[in-house]
Amino acid sequence: MKKMVVILLGNRMNDDGTISDIQKERLEMLLKIDQQFDVYRYILSGGMPNQLAGISEAEGMFNYLVEKGMDPNRLIKEDKSYSTVDNAKYSVPIAKELGADVIMVCSSSYHFKNPGYKLMESFVSQIEGTGMTLLTYTMDLKK
Repeated sequence: MKKMVVILLGNRMNDDGTISDIQKERLEMLLKIDQQFDVYRYILSGGMPNQLAGISEAEGMFNYLVEKGMDPNRLIKEDKSYSTVDNAKYSVPIAKELGADVIMVCSSSYHFKNPGYKLMESFVSQIEGTGMTLLTYTMDLKK
């Protein structure tokens, strides 16, 4: 049985410490993933680029998911990232330590489409030579 780890990419927190609408959409995607797939662990990837928020993106995501009933023991906070490149740099080694065979990166569709974020090349370069499979997941929840 393949061991899947999902990496959910963060989005800048609001100045008042609440999560953004974009992040809420990503978190709702993760809740759908949890119903559709057999996921071992979730890595919540995002640091604190907005110092006014007083909370990291990872912490905000963690709090939201626990409030929605997710088991906190399945959630791992990666709070060093300040960019998409950092998301890959810091999250893939965690997935590797967890013994992941499959990594699923979850984010908004624009995040995958815009080459400026370097999302795909960052994750592909990090998993190269590890034997892990990289999957992506996105959806438009507004429809």
